[in-house]
Amino acid sequence: MKKIVLTFISFVILTGCLQQQSSTLTTNSISLDTKVQPPSSFIPKTIKVVAIGDSLTEGIGDESNQGGYIGMLKEELEEEKRIKEVELTNFGVKGHKTSNLQKKLKEQKVISSLKEADFVIMTIGGNDLMKVVRGNLFSLDYEPFRLEQKNFEKNLKDIFTTIRKHNAKAEIVYIGLYNPFKHMLPELTEIDEIISEWNMSTQQMLQKDKHSIYVSVEDIFISESEEMLLSEDQFHPNSKGYSLIADRVLEKMKSESLFVDIR
Repeated sequence: MKKIVLTFISFVILTGCLQQQSSTLTTNSISLDTKVQPPSSFIPKTIKVVAIGDSLTEGIGDESNQGGYIGMLKEELEEEKRIKEVELTNFGVKGHKTSNLQKKLKEQKVISSLKEADFVIMTIGGNDLMKVVRGNLFSLDYEPFRLEQKNFEKNLKDIFTTIRKHNAKAEIVYIGLYNPFKHMLPELTEIDEIISEWNMSTQQMLQKDKHSIYVSVEDIFISESEEMLLSEDQFHPNSKGYSLIADRVLEKMKSESLFVDIR
């Protein structure tokens, strides 16, 4: 009888201990750390660049066949941490003036590219200016340049309006004019002043658009020591000249923090 009683008491005590242990175990919570996802800004992205304009954008004069400043810029951009890849579409055409670019922007393939662009990079206006230079080379006068400048400004404003019609947020990067006659015809100092006036009017136009920047390159080709930056035709940059333009564009894009809000 005593054995039975002792066995029963032991069973009750053991059962109570197990229940208490079980109760303790069920109340313990398990904490799992939630994995923090990196901000989207840290993930390299593919960007779409559309290049438009004249022979400089086409890359005429680049003996290295790297595609001129725009091809070199593409390589430099792809070295940036925020950029995984650059999808470049180049619509630059030798000889194009602002009037030609206006027509080019009406082509469906150009429109489609503009709609998808993150950046629109352009050189235009050099042929508008040179048309007047060639027509007044031996009787240089400011008046024909001032008249042509009005046409240039009107056409350029229409070009910017057209781009914005198809894409309101793309960053427009306009590369300014330079004087290719600096070393060939150094006595024509008036051209420097005329080019500065044209560039200034373009800068003022771009300042009205918060997604547009102006890149000055005229100083690159000003000093006599920089004569070797032009190609054999003494008009277009050579590979070294294009490389300096690409560096200047990238520097300006960085200073304006254009990579921060890449979509």
